[in-house]
Amino acid sequence: MWIHFFADVKESEPFKSGTLFLPRFQIVKKNKNCCLIVNYPLDQGQDKSYVLEQIKQKVNNIDWSSLKRLDEDDHSFLSVNRQQSQDPNYFKTVVKSVLSSIAAGELSKIVLAYTTEIKSPIPFDVIKSLSNLRKLHPDCYIFSTSNGQGQNFVGASPERLLSVQNQQLVTDALAGSAARGNNSTEDLHLANLLLKNRKEKREHHAVRDFVIERLKGIGLKPQQLPLQILKLSNIQHLWTPIYGHLPADIEPLEIIALLHPTPAVAGVSTKSACEKIRYYEKCDRSLYAAPLGWLDYEGNCEFIVGIRSALIDGNLARLYAGAGIVSGSNPDKEFDEVQLKLQSLLKALV
Repeated sequence: MWIHFFADVKESEPFKSGTLFLPRFQIVKKNKNCCLIVNYPLDQGQDKSYVLEQIKQKVNNIDWSSLKRLDEDDHSFLSVNRQQSQDPNYFKTVVKSVLSSIAAGELSKIVLAYTTEIKSPIPFDVIKSLSNLRKLHPDCYIFSTSNGQGQNFVGASPERLLSVQNQQLVTDALAGSAARGNNSTEDLHLANLLLKNRKEKREHHAVRDFVIERLKGIGLKPQQLPLQILKLSNIQHLWTPIYGHLPADIEPLEIIALLHPTPAVAGVSTKSACEKIRYYEKCDRSLYAAPLGWLDYEGNCEFIVGIRSALIDGNLARLYAGAGIVSGSNPDKEFDEVQLKLQSLLKALV
């Protein structure tokens, strides 16, 4: 299922404000075990045993040997002759403007989304692009969802919004970024600088405190692990895992409604930040930075934040990345940060 970043959606937007669907086939992988789940609607009076036998026959008749493994595909990561259009000057101007608003006390943080448009001479291959993302970013959540009309929203998100397994809740405070080093010594140096950077830590603490306060507000007792570094293939983040027990009378979707949007994708205060986002951002966020995930009948779930993402429509792609702006932010450095985040998609789309 998915939920739009903003509840009110223009008719021209490709994805509805929220969609919950029941897939016919699901494959769940846990550790080294895989489970195939078939969801089949039964009409009143249908013979369950007959339907079950029919399903078993269809599964048994699948010729798995005829299916080519994605990792056997011999295709390059980079497409050629792609046209890319972006407006760095507007983004930097907006950063300067919101810094003035922050200095005036109108808000303390805002996350600005940056988009770049790519046109390919041939339609993008969603499956191969996802395969590339899996190879390039094995430590991220690789996702894809379609509106059934030829448009796909894909990405490689590092951010978990909510996970519930056997009533144990886990969420992440993920904010504050730095590049990876060219070697282990440089990488450690950049990580240490990130841990000491007041601006980045201020941005991170805003997210952490927001999540903990929201969970406490409904009677939960969240615990947090020490601040640490989450290292991804091309970037590293300040990361605080937060966990706790979720009572049976509280539904996971209630937690989603409480947490979205976090300061990691909107700002502080949420209301003021969202007003500025609507004013400054030229493109509707659609599913960018929105909750996407699954939920089962036992209350287990896994929801992520749809960042480091792209909307693919034939041979056109709109890529999204965001930067958290707080007091002390530098427009040029913030632009460099979104460019770094966009690399995860630019290299993978084919």
